[in-house]
Amino acid sequence: MKRCPVCGELKELSQFNKSKKAKDGCQYNCRQCDNKDSTKYNRGVLGRISMSENKSCSNYLGIIVAERLVRHLFTDVVRMVNNNPGYDFICAKDKKIDVKSSCIILNNKKYPGWKFHIRKNQVADYFLLLAFNNRDDLEPLHQWLIPGYVLNHLQRTGISMPTMSRWDEWKQPIDQAQICCNKMKEVEV
Repeated sequence: MKRCPVCGELKELSQFNKSKKAKDGCQYNCRQCDNKDSTKYNRGVLGRISMSENKSCSNYLGIIVAERLVRHLFTDVVRMVNNNPGYDFICAKDKKIDVKSSCIILNNKKYPGWKFHIRKNQVADYFLLLAFNNRDDLEPLHQWLIPGYVLNHLQRTGISMPTMSRWDEWKQPIDQAQICCNKMKEVEV
């Protein structure tokens, strides 16, 4: 047991981060106080904000928005921890789903489309590809649920207006995703 000098609570040693410099092998402050101090420093001194609040962060679209959509669109999904290798969710049928999202870009400065990084993922049973208009509005325009064997040999794939019909077999209705995104926007206001 050790007393944290910041909060004054007596806590188990497991509640302190490790430190090779300390005699007891634990940092001076408890983990909870250390996290609060780090957050205060990151926000105040460095001006950083958390990923869940930072819409310009590339992970915001993929982790915060897209994964919230999956929980809304599918029943009985189990969310994996962030950076779980190969997939983000397990659905009720024990299928591993990797969620990929993208905002519109101009392919060859000509056709609007979306690029999805598959990274030769051999683990996922399905890829849920979510296509958004832009980061500011976060309006979902299209979604596809594609079996892993179709994409898992690719590093990345692109879907553009001229090639969109190739993906019709796996296209999913977008109305529920749009409703969910509108609800998320209402909460932000």
